[in-house]
Amino acid sequence: MIIFWRLLLSHLLADFTLQFNIVNTMKRRNVWGMLIHCMTHFVVSVALTWAYLPDSWINIGGLELNGWAALGIMLLVHFVVDELRVYSMKSMRYKDNTISFLVDQLLHFYVLFMISPVVIPAPGLLLGEKWTAIACMLVLVTHFTTVLVYFFEKDLFSKSFPDFDEKYFLIFERVVLWAFFFAAGRWWIPFALAWIFQIYYIKRKRIIDMSMLNIGLSVVITVLLGVWTRYAYYGYL
Repeated sequence: MIIFWRLLLSHLLADFTLQFNIVNTMKRRNVWGMLIHCMTHFVVSVALTWAYLPDSWINIGGLELNGWAALGIMLLVHFVVDELRVYSMKSMRYKDNTISFLVDQLLHFYVLFMISPVVIPAPGLLLGEKWTAIACMLVLVTHFTTVLVYFFEKDLFSKSFPDFDEKYFLIFERVVLWAFFFAAGRWWIPFALAWIFQIYYIKRKRIIDMSMLNIGLSVVITVLLGVWTRYAYYGYL
């Protein structure tokens, strides 16, 4: 499972942290923008799995493929899936909404799982290496949650993507709440509760405009990921 979790981390980094607004716009305009986006995935995946690339990843009916070939398949499938999504929105009038976003992500996760070697993990490694699991949780807490909340608010309230101040203010709030789960003993509980109260206080005082849906989703997602992170880091809650 080490390779799968490293590929998952590379996907999260390339699809969210490193997919800047200009790249997202370019990939919807032409094939060259899509190639840049998909090659970013490939390069980050190569960097994170470099030591495992010569190994055999796939063995089906005597057909054996190493890591390079597996990543080549990933690159091709990722390009096709994303191009079909863009085509469906441009030519078939499908909406770019929460469901299409989640389906797209599930397809990518499924492909990563299928190209990863099937290995019975040692105890604890089902959640991945410690550093990989924590890095995945950090990207999920920050940029992934920003995009997910945006789609919910877009579908329900026709809200546009948050501006720079709102986006990074809320990322900061979630990261601090998530970081409390690293506190030793049970101290993370009062710290986390106090920070959640602070978030709602900011909303009430209208220091920054946030919907209750945004706050609720941010808190719930961050707490769930924080619990997972704490378990990956300490081995207990």
